[in-house]
Amino acid sequence: MRITARNFELTETLREYISKRLGHLNRYSDHIIDSEIILIEERGQYKGEMIVKVKGRTIKAETKDNDVLKVVDELKDIVIRELKKYEEKLKDHRR
Repeated sequence: MRITARNFELTETLREYISKRLGHLNRYSDHIIDSEIILIEERGQYKGEMIVKVKGRTIKAETKDNDVLKVVDELKDIVIRELKKYEEKLKDHRR
């Protein structure tokens, strides 16, 4: 997983938090090819974007908040929800 921070310094503590919260996405899908998280600080607010490439599809999540940790948690929730939908569709096609 690639982690990018723009307009602020990505501390080791934040990097570890992101890895801990998002490092287990493979639990929800075996088809993940690549993932990237981009965190941007703009005027005291944090914007987060996460792009997860899976076989045949790209999942993109975006959110904003004043707290960078809440941004990471919200991105995780959105991506997990989308991965579950993706896996459900794969199961339906296999039937």
